[in-house]
Amino acid sequence: MDKDLLIFIVDDDPMQLMMLEDHLSKFKHFKIKTFATGEECLAKINEKPDIIVLDFNLDSVDRNAREGLDILKEIKEINDDIDVVMLSGQDKMEVAVNTMKYGAFDYVVKNESAFVRVENAIYNIIKKNHVEGEANRYKKMMYAFALLFVASTIIVIFAVYLGWMKGGGTDVVL
Repeated sequence: MDKDLLIFIVDDDPMQLMMLEDHLSKFKHFKIKTFATGEECLAKINEKPDIIVLDFNLDSVDRNAREGLDILKEIKEINDDIDVVMLSGQDKMEVAVNTMKYGAFDYVVKNESAFVRVENAIYNIIKKNHVEGEANRYKKMMYAFALLFVASTIIVIFAVYLGWMKGGGTDVVL
């Protein structure tokens, strides 16, 4: 990993927030920031987090707080490149599918294995981003080779044309 990952954790349960922060803080390349509401997270989105772990239900502290799905949609509108891992106490397939439909990378149910699953999701995001980066480098390299081929072909054609013009157009030798 070239740089530290900035990870935002958004959860209205202070104990859950603290425990997940503690769990992820043991990894030296993770810089963690925590938020009790999605609105607080959105206020700091200009810090360009790499990953956001976002709770689905965010209204236990503030009844007027927006829910996780609404925050997910806004995050994706602001910057579609931010990977979001949804975290929820709901074990409903419909909820998981809905979050993925709106751009969540993964959906983790809050249970005894949730922190390990969040950790795995983060490492899957890192792998995905690495593969995408390699693919982009490969595409750029292939584009450069194609341009080089076209340019060299044009030079050869131009050289042949000049030779043909000098020779009176009778003999073309390649």
